[in-house]
Amino acid sequence: MKIRLLTTAILLLSAGSVLAADWADARTNTPTTALPPAPSPATQEVATTAPPAAQNEPAADITAPLRQSPPAPPSAAEAWAIGQAAPLNRGEIENVNRAVDNASRGRAWQPADVVPRISTLTVNLSPGASLPVLRTATRQASTVMFTDNTGAPWPLAAPPYNANADGFTVNYIPDSSVMTVQARRQYDRGNVTVYLKGLAVPIIVDVTSGEASNTAKSRVIDTRLDLRIPQRGPLAKRMPAPQSKIGLNDPTLQAFLDGVPPKDARRLKTEGAVPDTQVWQMGDDLYIRTRSELRDAFEQTLASGDGTWLYKLPLTPEVALSHAGKTVWMTLSLE
Repeated sequence: MKIRLLTTAILLLSAGSVLAADWADARTNTPTTALPPAPSPATQEVATTAPPAAQNEPAADITAPLRQSPPAPPSAAEAWAIGQAAPLNRGEIENVNRAVDNASRGRAWQPADVVPRISTLTVNLSPGASLPVLRTATRQASTVMFTDNTGAPWPLAAPPYNANADGFTVNYIPDSSVMTVQARRQYDRGNVTVYLKGLAVPIIVDVTSGEASNTAKSRVIDTRLDLRIPQRGPLAKRMPAPQSKIGLNDPTLQAFLDGVPPKDARRLKTEGAVPDTQVWQMGDDLYIRTRSELRDAFEQTLASGDGTWLYKLPLTPEVALSHAGKTVWMTLSLE
């Protein structure tokens, strides 16, 4: 019995010493100067020989996809086709276009800018009177219309005679009151003789395509010239006034009729539904430009070939006009 107890005590003491030896490192904080064991020769060989193996491998080139081989030169057939389809390169084509543009600008150059106008003249049939002048230009057609003193068209009786066929081209519409004149060269002059139905004397129109001595940068031409004959024609309209009230040779009336009144004239405001009507006041007189017929008394009147009338009358705050078969009253704001 004693032997068993002694044996058990010895075993317990042995186990305690072993456990104490195992927990000694965990319980102590004592520093140590021991170095780690040196690597084995096999490990050093692997560490020193591995990097050279990696250096021998070729590095990846990320720009390889961006590099392309130069295109192959065109074949003889392709080069011939390119030469036939596009014999010039881009720079040469641009130079050719510039040259063509400069040539077009040169052909279009004119010595003066043309200012077109619509004019009206009253023809003086008396001996010694001046001739009406038609101002033309090259590349521009001028139309001449003949009317009587009532504004009605006066038809031509025969083809007009052109005295300068080399400098001007003249055409006309049969049984009408219209002829056209076109200049063929600059700084030329001539005249055209016109015969009207029922008129005893011919109408002679002086034609010019510019004066060589004129160095102005602009020149007025007559795109349309209305020539008024101071007589009643075969198609004369019914006149709202006697012949004595027609102001054929009055430049002031003609200026208002052309829509270019004198500087002293003042445009008046109106009330009333009368289309195509303008009223001016100049001094103690009214000037009414309209396509309607004036019902009130007036002093003078003048008509154009397009049916426009001009009336001169004393100052009044209200006038009556006939429009579309009805009498329309128009109130004026006098100044």
